Amino acid sequence: MFGGEKEWSVNGLSTIKNFLRKSEKHAISQKHLTNQEKFHLLGKVRIEHAISEGRRLAAVKHNEQVGINRRLIARMIHVVCFLGKQELAFRGHRENNESLNKGNYLELLDLLAQEEQLLKEHLLSSTIFKGTSQLIQNDLIECVTSVLNSRIFNEIQSVNYVSIQADETTDVSCRSQMSIIFRYVVDQNIVERFIGFFDVSKNKTASGLADIILSEINKWEIGNKIICKTYDGASVMSGEKSGVQFRIRQIYPNTLFIHCYAHQLNLVLLHGAKTINRSTKRSELLREQGFKLPNQSDTRWNYHSRAASTIKKHFLDLKNAVLHVTEEPSWDPISVCTASGLYDKLNDANFVYFLVLFSKVFLYTDHVFNFLQSKSLSNIKSCISEIQNLKKNLTDLRNDSNVNNCCNEAIILNNTLEYEDKKRNELRKITYEILDSLIIQINIRFEDFPKLEFVEIINEKMFKNYYFEFPESKFIKLLQQYPNTFDADRLRNELAVIYADEKKHLPPHELLDCIIKSDLHKDIYPQVTKLCQLVLTIPSTTASSERSMSTLKRIKTFLRNTMTNERLSSLSSMAIEKKLLGDMAKDPTFIDSIIDEFANKKDRRIELVYKKI
Repeated sequence: MFGGEKEWSVNGLSTIKNFLRKSEKHAISQKHLTNQEKFHLLGKVRIEHAISEGRRLAAVKHNEQVGINRRLIARMIHVVCFLGKQELAFRGHRENNESLNKGNYLELLDLLAQEEQLLKEHLLSSTIFKGTSQLIQNDLIECVTSVLNSRIFNEIQSVNYVSIQADETTDVSCRSQMSIIFRYVVDQNIVERFIGFFDVSKNKTASGLADIILSEINKWEIGNKIICKTYDGASVMSGEKSGVQFRIRQIYPNTLFIHCYAHQLNLVLLHGAKTINRSTKRSELLREQGFKLPNQSDTRWNYHSRAASTIKKHFLDLKNAVLHVTEEPSWDPISVCTASGLYDKLNDANFVYFLVLFSKVFLYTDHVFNFLQSKSLSNIKSCISEIQNLKKNLTDLRNDSNVNNCCNEAIILNNTLEYEDKKRNELRKITYEILDSLIIQINIRFEDFPKLEFVEIINEKMFKNYYFEFPESKFIKLLQQYPNTFDADRLRNELAVIYADEKKHLPPHELLDCIIKSDLHKDIYPQVTKLCQLVLTIPSTTASSERSMSTLKRIKTFLRNTMTNERLSSLSSMAIEKKLLGDMAKDPTFIDSIIDEFANKKDRRIELVYKKI
């Protein structure tokens, strides 16, 4: 190729007798060294640069500009990620130079520019691409979310099972927003990822909602991974014959439906108490007494729990406060009338008795509600156990001793009250009716427990019993619910080995952790690993969906009610998945991947500028 000696490049050697000596001599020859250099430099000098020095210099200048542009875009991405994670507004009412507040995005860029000369010069001198317009902000927000979703997509492709949580709320613009959450297990960790908000205002029918969910199932390629779906109790979602869950089950027949247990418990206890009307002046009076009633809620039963606890704890202070309102002439008639009625209630034997009774009931229900809403809720098995314990605790309150104790505590709160035998008998009957009603409601609303009986297969408390008698009926229900999912014979043998080893008598998440850390999940216990992942993937509540709705209400406020649904969903993703965003930001390639996503956009006037990124 490079015109070497003919003996080594054309004719070849006629004999190998002196090959070693000749090759050593040739290896240090000038011709060989010259050709070695040519070969080493082959392809490293571009032809057009060698021909034209001007082109080479232009390429160097272009690369320098690309480096500068990427540094500038990186600063803007940092600002976008910060505002997104902190759930702060981006734009101001007026963003010109005369404005005292140009919005958080521009103000943060100006703050960074005070310490970085490159960014300062760009903001002062750039005329084509400044990076401060609404379109660029939306592009950057969309690109950050796109990279975030790519990470989630890769996670989902690596797991065996996925469950779906969906719930709906109305935002400040009176638009119905449906939140969708995917739940799955990565290694031994339960993961719940926010997928987005979807505007369902135009079509809130079961067909319309199901179409959106099915569209996301196809988009994320999880059709063969879905094992469960969880919604609230609305008939449009949970209807057996025409609801969303029915329509999805027609396409994916092996998916289990779980009616959100937190909603179920809410419906059981909604009868708990009535709310109290309030005004700012009356609230200030209560604060002067050292307490305040919690915010009113018609749909959250735990409001009643906090209200009962507050009234009981500050009973005397509240009584003095309402008495003050009735005696002071400066109060308006409505406040006086309300205070008078409340004062009568605080002196009513029935009211005080039931205040004490429901305070005891709420001790148990509060624990269960907090458990159901906890992000650390490990599995459906624990949820079932908590509901069963709640029913037992309510049953234990159904006795004469508890009625007498409630009467005595009521007298301590208000020493003017008396509870004679006849009165106590009346209260006993009502108490039993209340507790019976709650227990019956629990039985009715949690009647889907039998279809989850297969979960007991990995109930560590039963492993010793299972060692002597294999849970055949539960095992069969598992295979019926999820056919073609497990190798039945292998799973049976793996479970038998687990049952026989006391060191492995662990809760599902700990058992899975033990198996994976010991590297036993591929060859020794693949079926048990799949079973643990499946059980941990089944959600008991839509708590994560409700948390996403809280984020929605913080982001889309009265002053920010014109934002598009795409921007709302993207900002919510950054806020809800801030931990994932923070973990990804530790990767040096994270910012580069967002910049590359941004550079690939083709639908803006400044496409030529994008190419310089």
